Amino acid sequence: MMKKVCKKLLYTTLALGCVVASATTFVGCTTDRPEAEIKIAFNDKTYTLEYTLYRKIAPATVSHFIKLADEGYYKNLLVHDYADSKMYTGGYEYKADDLDGSLALKHEKNYFEIVSKYQSFPATVWDDENRTIPTYTVKGEFAKNNFTVQNGALKQSYGALTMYYTPKDTGEVTVKRADGGYNKNVSYEYNSATSLFSINLSTTESSDTAYCTFAKLSAESKATLEKLQKAISSYISTLGTDEEAQNQFTQDVKVHTNEHDPIMGNTKDQDTYKVPVKPIIIKSVKITKY
Repeated sequence: MMKKVCKKLLYTTLALGCVVASATTFVGCTTDRPEAEIKIAFNDKTYTLEYTLYRKIAPATVSHFIKLADEGYYKNLLVHDYADSKMYTGGYEYKADDLDGSLALKHEKNYFEIVSKYQSFPATVWDDENRTIPTYTVKGEFAKNNFTVQNGALKQSYGALTMYYTPKDTGEVTVKRADGGYNKNVSYEYNSATSLFSINLSTTESSDTAYCTFAKLSAESKATLEKLQKAISSYISTLGTDEEAQNQFTQDVKVHTNEHDPIMGNTKDQDTYKVPVKPIIIKSVKITKY
């Protein structure tokens, strides 16, 4: 009887130990292909898209994206630039009292100020050779940045996610290599992606050697993205004839870019976004498998 009691206590202790161990090491348990869920709202309807992230192909980019998602950075953001082939998001918050998309651009998130407060940020780019000043950007895992992609780069397929960066013409940084070493005095532009990313809307696959595509839309979610596109098209059709309606759906808005970027300094760079006047909102980005 005593042996049975001791054995039972031993099993209980081991079980509790496993629970504690799993709770404390869960973050370290990763797979080659994490998964994410993106909820997009348009015209009072929400569309849920499921993604597979490719850690072996773009390890730094995937870790960067997961960190931002886990911190809630991507909650309630606006699609701030919309075209037939892509929609861009990741930089501007949506506020319920905004009347249209242009007003929502008032709510640009200061990425560098926000993420510099995150603990355990996965740094891969530094402003100095001694790697004491992280830029909080992610290194460009694509061919033009002399990055060799394992097993071949992902193509920009329908629904695919691609990290985006605004044009820059200055600056050099230190970048962590895949083998653990470091490259100094490399282009900042190619290693300057922050939180911006695009969702590909073209049904024709394409390759881009200057941007990192890191996630593919699940086969099951393709129909959902098609429904979202049809809902947008239906809304546009209520605005008038084809060309006239398209021009009414998006408003050209000039914005300052790179002004918060500490590497760029007090820049006067500008870009023009085609902002949907009927907001397309990224309600949330959730990592469902690590």
